[in-house]
Amino acid sequence: MLEPEPAQSGPSPAAGGPALPAFAASIVICTYRRPELLDACLASLLDQQLPDGFHEILVVDNSTGCEARPVVERWQPFFTLRRTPLRYLLEERSGVAFARNRGVAEAVSPLIVFIDDDETACDGWLGQMVEPFIRFGDAVDIVAGEVEPDFGDQPRPDWLSDDLLQFFSCRWGWDTQPRFLQLPEWFGEGNCAFRKALMAGRQFPTDMGRKGGGLMSNEGIIFQDMRREGASAYYVPSAFVLHHIHPDRLNRSWLMRRMFFQGVSNRKTVDRMGVDVPQADFMLNLAKLATLDVEALEGESIRAVAGLYHQIGYAMGSVLHGDG
Repeated sequence: MLEPEPAQSGPSPAAGGPALPAFAASIVICTYRRPELLDACLASLLDQQLPDGFHEILVVDNSTGCEARPVVERWQPFFTLRRTPLRYLLEERSGVAFARNRGVAEAVSPLIVFIDDDETACDGWLGQMVEPFIRFGDAVDIVAGEVEPDFGDQPRPDWLSDDLLQFFSCRWGWDTQPRFLQLPEWFGEGNCAFRKALMAGRQFPTDMGRKGGGLMSNEGIIFQDMRREGASAYYVPSAFVLHHIHPDRLNRSWLMRRMFFQGVSNRKTVDRMGVDVPQADFMLNLAKLATLDVEALEGESIRAVAGLYHQIGYAMGSVLHGDG
């Protein structure tokens, strides 16, 4: 396998900023049966650098088939040449939350940086994710980057408008310039960094998030909890990753299923947080919905039906415990 071209280093910290320990960051990649995508992810990390200090990479394999092990072993010599430890961990308990918790527990650095196995990092990504911690010191607890869609060899469907990309875990779009986020402004778990100390007494909820091929989400509720207790989040739009959109997801049927389980996840989140949210009032003819050809929907009809699937999932969220 050819090595990628060297990436540019991240921006330098501001003069006089508080220094992090020499072993400054732990990149955690949770993976499940996607060795080809993991391979591309690791390739994008090979020449990432920090403004100061060193980093490690932990690959947490959530499949008992250990598909990620040979990929990690193939890359380890290349990372060793760059003084970057690349470690393989097997987490047999099924669910991305278990994998995230394992990665955090095993990390040796004060900063945890998440990137998903189906994402690739832009040049200078790691430096940009860590730089706010150095520049602002204790005023920054969490850093969130941007996520751009990568359709690979597949054309982007005409029906997939920009406002639907968030349901494919892309395009938060809070600003064009770095800034602190307000509490209602959220971010995804796939491209963020945070102080490990914030995890004291906390874990990613293991009844939330993806499990196997399921579509549950919201294990990132833990970040909402941190922020409600005063943790600050800083947004860096230029610290972006490319998120591979699998061809199997480029259809309206997948979007409806995704929206249903987002509704289930949101209801479980509301129940967990103890927030009183009024139930949506809607009438539904399930027989008629079952005959609807969702692949023929266009424009506002897609959004309307997607919203309906979300409401159904939300209504059923308190009794459903499946993974999708």
